[in-house]
Amino acid sequence: MTRPHGAGAEVDPDRLVALAARVGPGPAPGPAHGRAGGLSGPRRGEGGDLFDLRPFQEGDDPRWIDPAATARSGRAQVRRRHEEVERTLLLVADFRAPMLWGTRGRFRSVAAAEALALEGWRAVRAGARVGAIILRDAEAELLAPRPRETAMLRVAGALGRVHAAALAAPEAAHDDLATILDRIVAQAPPGASVCLATGLDDPGPAFGPAAAALMRKCPFEVLLVQDAVETSPPPGTLTARLGRRVVRGRFGPSPAQEVLARLGVPVRIVNAAGAVGAEAPA
Repeated sequence: MTRPHGAGAEVDPDRLVALAARVGPGPAPGPAHGRAGGLSGPRRGEGGDLFDLRPFQEGDDPRWIDPAATARSGRAQVRRRHEEVERTLLLVADFRAPMLWGTRGRFRSVAAAEALALEGWRAVRAGARVGAIILRDAEAELLAPRPRETAMLRVAGALGRVHAAALAAPEAAHDDLATILDRIVAQAPPGASVCLATGLDDPGPAFGPAAAALMRKCPFEVLLVQDAVETSPPPGTLTARLGRRVVRGRFGPSPAQEVLARLGVPVRIVNAAGAVGAEAPA
């Protein structure tokens, strides 16, 4: 595999910020529009009925703290009503070692970051709050959802920093996606939609139940990032060195799309060799 030069191998925060120019004003894409990155939560002004009472989380406005509920529980509690609810999108970037390669155009990890940045800008322009979970091999960085353009500036900077660290020191072992989805179920804010950009490498034996649990909690969609050798495998037999062994084999189409379809997970294909924003429904 060849290593792309320049921007193809690096997540450039300035480039992610510049992608905002490709997003026009208008409603954010949602499940009803057949697009990934759907945003959940009632719109402002839909009434005054109680919507949520929960413990205070990082990123919450202190003005939402309910004194009576806080006094009863001994822990800060947030009470929000329909007219106060903001739609929330949680971007999840897979920067584990299996994503850090590419044969043409961009690394799969770079394509993931750029596709998520577009989703984030669309959400922000529609008035939503945007947060992120950035995955490395055995750890993750959580950015609590925030409103307005400053949220995406923060996400862009973090994507660039974490990706550079992942390239500099990839680990020998990594968590499978089932383990990661379990964490997302625990960390996703109530009412948030989750958009995961991944190649679906090493999903783990419990991926199906983990995906089902996440979809029961919130809308969940996948940006499936694929390299050219996955979308158009080269013909013939190839030779590769795996440690001390030399093996021969063929490239075959990735089964990831079929796995997600069988589980009922909405998915869009992101071609790592294609142009930014060329994602298409599977």
